[in-house]
Amino acid sequence: MADLFEKTLYLGLGIFSMTKDRAEEIINDLVEKGKVSKDESAKAVRDLMDRAEKEKSHFDKKLNQIIEDTVKNLHLATRKDIDEINKKLDKLLKSQEKQG
Repeated sequence: MADLFEKTLYLGLGIFSMTKDRAEEIINDLVEKGKVSKDESAKAVRDLMDRAEKEKSHFDKKLNQIIEDTVKNLHLATRKDIDEINKKLDKLLKSQEKQG
């Protein structure tokens, strides 16, 4: 299952990790094909980068929600749960030391 999770994560990161250079390559290709004018190319790069960032943000939110739901469904301890147990254990040990 971890392998499937990793592959899905890396696929998502590959899709959304567009650099400005890559965006410019895509837009320049469209300029050469006549689908975007040279004057519009700078705006098109910005628009493409904005869209990639929005998609990445949306993907991150979805992924975090899936992870959170999975942890809940598997009844796994969260960091908060472990911290609370540690606090109770510390309190119990201190109580034992006072009695001993």
